Amino acid sequence: MMFWYTADKERFWRHITEAGADFWSDMPWMAGGKELHGFLKSSGLHPTILSALPNPDRKAALINARKGKLEWLKKELGTPYANNAILCFRPEKALQSGTSRVLIDDNPDNIREWEEAGGTAVLHKSADRTIRCLGRIVKKEQTA
Repeated sequence: MMFWYTADKERFWRHITEAGADFWSDMPWMAGGKELHGFLKSSGLHPTILSALPNPDRKAALINARKGKLEWLKKELGTPYANNAILCFRPEKALQSGTSRVLIDDNPDNIREWEEAGGTAVLHKSADRTIRCLGRIVKKEQTA
């Protein structure tokens, strides 16, 4: 889908908007997502979902994304995750950063901005890689 997005953004967003909230709520887990979540839970970490919304100029897509992402969280992880989720615009993600906060994200801009704001970040490329990186972070925190 990424090629389609870069080739024709208007067509991409039209497709997503027409699909409604179901585009988001029916989305399957990312490869390795359940394993990554299991690692976070078994490590005693308490993850909060921080997810970007479409830009405000895409009002229908924004409304659908908010609704669908919260529905997905309730269905897949439970109501507490949905209630604690932070849904914001991409540039606002770094506002949640801090010295004891770790971001897992696949967008290098988010990683850079998060670290500049004082947090620790892991660029997600695969679940195995992210779990290894998080393992090092947890170990470092335990020995500090």
